[in-house]
This record gives sequence, C-alpha cells and structure tokens, in this order.
Amino acid sequence: MKNLLSLKWVMLIVLALIWGSSFILMKQGLKGFPPEQVAAIRMVIACIASSLFAIRRFKNLKISSIKYMAIVGAVGSGIPALLFAFAQTKLSSYLAGMLNALTPLFTMLLGVLFFRSKFNSQQIIGVLIGFIGAAGLVFIRSGGGITGEVTAAILIVIATCCYGLSVNVIKSFLMDQDALLISAISLIIVGIPYGIFLSTTDFYVRLFDVPEAKLAFLSLATLSIFGTAFASILYFSLVKSAGPLFASAVTYLMPVIALSWGIADGEILNPLHIVALFAILAGVALISWKGELQVENLFKRLKDKEH
Repeated sequence: MKNLLSLKWVMLIVLALIWGSSFILMKQGLKGFPPEQVAAIRMVIACIASSLFAIRRFKNLKISSIKYMAIVGAVGSGIPALLFAFAQTKLSSYLAGMLNALTPLFTMLLGVLFFRSKFNSQQIIGVLIGFIGAAGLVFIRSGGGITGEVTAAILIVIATCCYGLSVNVIKSFLMDQDALLISAISLIIVGIPYGIFLSTTDFYVRLFDVPEAKLAFLSLATLSIFGTAFASILYFSLVKSAGPLFASAVTYLMPVIALSWGIADGEILNPLHIVALFAILAGVALISWKGELQVENLFKRLKDKEH
C-alpha cells in the first residue's frame, strides 16, 4: 500500500513537471521557427509518437466515434497549438502557464451551457472568482502597470476554452473508447494537414541554415513526445490508479513549474500575477471538488461494468 501511495505521488509530480515545462519549451522553439511552424512541428511529431504508442489499439476503433475524435483533435490540440505559439511571441512563458489554469473553469462552464452538466452555487462562485483572476492576468503587465499584451493573453484564454470543449466532448461521446486511441486518432486527423502545410514552408531550410533552429527543433520534439504522447498515457494511468480527483491536482502544480522555469530564464515577475493566479486556482478548487467526485464515480461505474 505504501509503495502504491508513493508511486501515485511520483506520477503526479512527473506529470506536473512535463506539462509545466511545456511553455518554456515552446518559448525555445520560437527562437528558431515562426509560430505557425512551431504549431505544425508539434502536431506532426505528436501524431507520429501517439500513433506508435497506440498502434495495437487501432483495431478497437469505432467508426461512429471518428467525427468526435476529429472535434477533439481540432479543439483539443490543433487550434490551441497555433494559439499558444502566436501568444507566446508576446507573452512570457510563466504567464502562459498561469493562464492555462483556466481550463477547468471553461470545462465546467461549457458543460453547463451545452452538455447539460449540473452545477451548484459553489461552482458559480468559483467561475466568477476564477474569471476575476484571469482578468488580472490578462491586463496586468509583467513589468508593472495594467496595459499588458491583452490580445496575446486572450488567444490563450480562447485556447483554454477549446480545451474545455474537448474534455466535454470526450466525456459526452467517447467514454467507451480507449484514451490512447482517442489521442492517436485525433492527432492523426490534425497532424496530416499540419504535415502538408509544413512541407510547403521553409522548415527544412531553417532547420539546417538557422543556428538556433536545431536546438529549437529539439525543444519542440521533447514537448511533442513527452508533453503530448507520453503525458497522455501517464495521466490516464494516474486517473485509473489514483482517481480523477487526485489526478486533477496537476492543475495546481503546473503553473508553479511554469513560473519556476520563467524565473530561471530571466523573465520579469509581477507579484500581482501571483495574486491573480491564486484567484484562478481558488475558483478551480470551488468548481472541481464536487465535479471531480462525480467523474470519479463515473469511472468506478465503467470499471464495474467491465467486470
């Protein structure tokens, strides 16, 4: 029992380190490639890596699920990859990591609006507090003042909204499909057009002629393989072994890792950003406590049905 408890904590910390480091890796990738190529490189490599992990699962694919996997691929990976890449040309990596904590708020809000999810007064308060914190992150500039890069920050807000939609589509239409299969098929669907686009750009010229490009490509490859393919497997394993409630704690750890990397890279920290982050995390805590328990019960019912 003690070993199992230790293992779940190790898995949680490793997952937080991987996902929390994704923003600094994207920042490094942007030093060698323009944002549209950064997004394309991420999707192509993630597509290949996820396919290799899930190749034995393809026989279990349900044709009726492909349309939902296409939606998950677009809003869960393809669009956010492009939005984050453009946003991080203007925003610090730690601020991008903090704004990413909005995902659970949009998951709940979109679930209520479009997927008939139930909510209570505690969750409504959580959403309001979370969005107050988000407004602070959007409008407070890293060096001080309140005239930050609003447009770039809004791109990340839209990306987290996409993530929230993706989670609701999975919960509503794909719970009977294997997580690795969902990841692989959705990434193939977006990876192929991104690969075609990448082949029409000066990617190869940049890779061999631009001094920073090789290190940038290595950063993006690390992000794609570990941050997308491997992290998906790790997260699903953590959900199954420790439950969704425990696994959701990664939401609280990721901004800390992103902030640590940002400070280490010399980014200017505004203390007001920390206050705004705490407001977002407080909102996430209020909306997720009961909701995560409901998801955990759903996983238990699915597990019982398998037996």
